[in-house]
Amino acid sequence: MKYLTLAIACCILLAIACKKNPDQAREVIKGDLKETIETVNGITYKIFMGKDATTFKGILVMGSGNDENNPTEGNLDGAAETAICEKAAANGYAAAIVKYRKTPGNANSDAWNTSAKMIGEDYDKCIVAIAGKYNISKAKAVVGGYSFASYMLFSDISANNTLSYCKGVLAACGGSGAWNAQNFKVPVFAINCSGNNEGEYYGKGLYDQIPANSPIKAKSEGITDNGCSTHCDGDWTDKMYNKMVVWLN
Repeated sequence: MKYLTLAIACCILLAIACKKNPDQAREVIKGDLKETIETVNGITYKIFMGKDATTFKGILVMGSGNDENNPTEGNLDGAAETAICEKAAANGYAAAIVKYRKTPGNANSDAWNTSAKMIGEDYDKCIVAIAGKYNISKAKAVVGGYSFASYMLFSDISANNTLSYCKGVLAACGGSGAWNAQNFKVPVFAINCSGNNEGEYYGKGLYDQIPANSPIKAKSEGITDNGCSTHCDGDWTDKMYNKMVVWLN
């Protein structure tokens, strides 16, 4: 009986030791930068920062592209998202890629709107987690994304107030409608290749749909890049980073 009791106690201790920590972190050092995958309060993200940084100029949260017909969770390893996050981190910002939830996709308008709301909520949860953990004001936050994430952000910031505290949305390879542009609640930076790959309005055309008297017009910008003509084929890291700096200064 003594040995049985001891065996049970050992199993309990082993189970406790192996129990998954809800606020987990996996860290990698790359030169002067540190990348960490963290899960805080139910939201997972990969955060980039200077390896010795203790204070930050602001927060950048990016999101990946996806298949809008059958989306999966957000990808943490996209090359474009990583590039802008590394640039921001190297210059004193806390920058992250968010693993947003799998959404209903675009089967109909209700599914699309639900998807946008979910994405907005996940960006907000990511900002709140980073702001709380690293003592940064969430008001000093910019969000952004590529393709699917851009479409979702455009829809969310026109229909909902979840991210209305953000300084702006960096949106590459996404598009939206006139109603959305007329109801954006935060400034946008819309950048796209030429070639009408993103629907009714995108890039400069989307910016033009923002009313002249909109409070976000002066801080917004739209670029249609004639140097590329297929979906998401431009190299826009520097342009997006520079707009983020303007918004956060």
